[in-house]
Amino acid sequence: MRRPVRFEGIVISHLGNIDGRVPEKENTLVYVQSALDRGFHVCVQVAYRNGAFLLPRVRGYDLAKPAFLSRQRLWCCTDDAEAMDALCAINAHAFFITERLPSLTTAQFVWTLPPHKLSSRSIAVFPEFVEQAWLDDEFNSPAGICSNTPLSYC
Repeated sequence: MRRPVRFEGIVISHLGNIDGRVPEKENTLVYVQSALDRGFHVCVQVAYRNGAFLLPRVRGYDLAKPAFLSRQRLWCCTDDAEAMDALCAINAHAFFITERLPSLTTAQFVWTLPPHKLSSRSIAVFPEFVEQAWLDDEFNSPAGICSNTPLSYC
């Protein structure tokens, strides 16, 4: 694991984490709101069941209102087609994630996991787990990063 350095683009908290993983709090409304209150963008996992948006967490789900999920600094990810349709219907910034392939978000960013090549529209996911060189391409710097340790990039 490499030591993070200051990043000038969009810094996204993964599931509300700021300074390392806290599994029992991840993807809960309170934890996500805390990261938003600190000025971070936040990536959340979203499910959709019986007409309701849910944030899966360690023990169950938090019910999320459409107005919460439609916030400008929230990035909603799902692996379910029905959830993706519902997120698009409320104008949430969303993307459909599959395996480890890059995914296009509704705001036209490319959600990119290592070792895939980054572009100027990429969000580099978990850069703390790969060599610094992945972020240092002078011609293709990513637009943002998503990390469990976003505080270390500020």
